[in-house]
Amino acid sequence: MNDYHVSEEDFELLLSKSRRIELEKGEIIIAADKLSDEVFLVESGLTRGYFGDTKGNEVTECFGVSGDMFTAMFCYFKGEPAFLQYEAVTPMVLYAIRKDELERLCMQSLSIANFFRIVCIEQLYCLERKCKIFGKDDALNRYISLIKVRPQIVKEVPLKHIASYLGITQQSLSRLRASIRNL
Repeated sequence: MNDYHVSEEDFELLLSKSRRIELEKGEIIIAADKLSDEVFLVESGLTRGYFGDTKGNEVTECFGVSGDMFTAMFCYFKGEPAFLQYEAVTPMVLYAIRKDELERLCMQSLSIANFFRIVCIEQLYCLERKCKIFGKDDALNRYISLIKVRPQIVKEVPLKHIASYLGITQQSLSRLRASIRNL
């Protein structure tokens, strides 16, 4: 948690107000179109956030790895049902804290308040980085960027989810991977 500049004492306080959850691969963490009042910290494993498009396809928007925090932003900030559905891509261990408890801790501790502010800013940064990469780069450079920024995703996530995230077909992703291996 050093990346977030949270004292060990405050981090332990945060964890003490959270519940530990163990999930199997494929379990839903946050269901789309439902309300969720929790913020999650990934201890281990991988998650993905996705939505269903008008053709019934799953479109992967984001991934979460060990150390990441995530929440259904529509729910947390506006009280609206979740847009993205979050599922465990691998077996996972998460910590979940309810919004009201996190807000209470933020009022008590500047360190925790800054921690949550940085988490929110990080989620916005990831969204903007994705917009930048997807707006300017071709599929090969998007894939290379993913390898650089989140190598564990490329190693552990099924190709269909990576292809969906990159906005290409699974066959195109296989060709990209082959071309990189041949370099």
